Amino acid sequence: MRIYENGKNWIIEDQLNPALVSEISNILEKNHNKLPKNKKSFSTKGKNAEQYWLIDIGKNFQINDNEFYEFVEKYQNQILSRVKKSNLLDEKIQDTISLEYRDSWTVIAEEHSYHAVHHHHGYGNSISTALYINVPCTNIENEFENNIFFIMNSDPKTKFYTNQPPYITINPEVGKLLIFPDWILHGTYPQTKGIRQTFNIDFEYVSKKEKSKSIKYF
Repeated sequence: MRIYENGKNWIIEDQLNPALVSEISNILEKNHNKLPKNKKSFSTKGKNAEQYWLIDIGKNFQINDNEFYEFVEKYQNQILSRVKKSNLLDEKIQDTISLEYRDSWTVIAEEHSYHAVHHHHGYGNSISTALYINVPCTNIENEFENNIFFIMNSDPKTKFYTNQPPYITINPEVGKLLIFPDWILHGTYPQTKGIRQTFNIDFEYVSKKEKSKSIKYF
């Protein structure tokens, strides 16, 4: 597990268990034709990029697939254990915090697609995750093509220090997991070859005493 920090901004980079990666990949493939496509996406750009929703809190939608929620529970536990292990949270909530899933989606990106700079929610009470299911074979470490980047001084309360870069780039790999606060600005460089697919899900911090919110199916 690798941690990047700058002020209040942080990113956890790790590899997820290959069995879990395979499980979510199979579920995405099985449900592909049932998922609503995002016709207009703020961040997903390029004519060869498509975003599909698995959970959309705003529209009271979540896929009706028990296998997906079995995976989400395991995935959620993996996320929480890494966040707690990192000791990035306030000590007062470190042992009492729990996670509750919010929006979830998958993006299938082909040549000439990219993600414009954006953040998720930005409320400061949730974390975002990105898991790489598929990446172009042209990915090369330390080269910009296909890489994701994070602007590490994007929080107004985070000072910029000359010995820390204003942004970092991370090279995607199958099974690579990224965890970061919902306010961090991030995007991707355009890809020129291949197909990249991510599984994304945001989690809200909640007290273990709080009741889970109910989401209605369409």
